[in-house]
Amino acid sequence: MKTIQAFQPLVALIGLAALLIALVTVAQAVSGLAGFLVERQVVLIVWLAGLLIASVVFAWVVRRTLRRDASRSSLLVMTLTVLGLASPLALMLLQHPAH
Repeated sequence: MKTIQAFQPLVALIGLAALLIALVTVAQAVSGLAGFLVERQVVLIVWLAGLLIASVVFAWVVRRTLRRDASRSSLLVMTLTVLGLASPLALMLLQHPAH
């Protein structure tokens, strides 16, 4: 049971990412008829608001999980979650903007 609780942040992260992608897709489909400039602004606003809400929910899940079970297994799973979050950011930083 403790192993399942340790995976809650990772499952929450995957679920929040899927929900955010679905919301942005719906926003793009709804605002698509208004033109490119309107669509771009709507998608950007939905994306930023979704990221803000998702980060708050994710922080709450992480805090709750660590308060319930601060064992070695939960810290290991949390490290895997952080690596999963950091790997796309690290790949993005490797790209040189001039190329």
